[in-house]
Amino acid sequence: MSIGAISPSSKHLLFKFLGLLTSTIASLAWLATIAALFGLWAADDFIRYESNDGQVQYISSVGGRHKTVFIIGTAITGTFFVLTLIFTKLCFDMENRRRFKRGVSITSIIFGIIASVSLLLLSIFDSINHSGAHYTFTGLFIVFTLLSAIFTIIYRFSHNEINITVYIRVAFVSLVIPLAITFAVMTIIKEPDDQTQLKSVAASIEWSIAILFVFYLALFTLDLLLY
Repeated sequence: MSIGAISPSSKHLLFKFLGLLTSTIASLAWLATIAALFGLWAADDFIRYESNDGQVQYISSVGGRHKTVFIIGTAITGTFFVLTLIFTKLCFDMENRRRFKRGVSITSIIFGIIASVSLLLLSIFDSINHSGAHYTFTGLFIVFTLLSAIFTIIYRFSHNEINITVYIRVAFVSLVIPLAITFAVMTIIKEPDDQTQLKSVAASIEWSIAILFVFYLALFTLDLLLY
């Protein structure tokens, strides 16, 4: 039996189930990735990988030395994040025929795809051997994740489908933007002779953003459960 032969209510349930499944896998995969990287850093006795590093290591520094874990984790997370966006939009968009709303929805997916590809590429082009490319893709990942979230918020407000997850998304965007700016500034500052404290703060912010991304991914699960 083809998808087209399934009734609208059955399609809705199917897309909702697939969205719940993929969002759960995506959030757990990313949680497992950062937990594994932290565990590997702990197994390395929390060493400074570079002499001028701070006490807190960047996720990228740990991932650059344990690339297999980092690449596998980002690949799984990125893949299921994109699938989550697609199934969530199919679930919410089934009866929507307005071009503006569908355009906003599709734009959110496109930005999510760019964010996911950037997430994978930042793990492949590690900070040790490809510093410039790594931080470029890190920036693209953060920017396009935020843009995807913003367009999702716009869609939900325009569709008048507002629940607590919409406000949590607003809080996520409002929190991550200043964190990302602070992270970028502290990473590029070169003036102090001893930059270890700045690098520790920047690395702590990077870990914080990574943890917030776990909650952002899990938010899709809550969203679908409330829908």
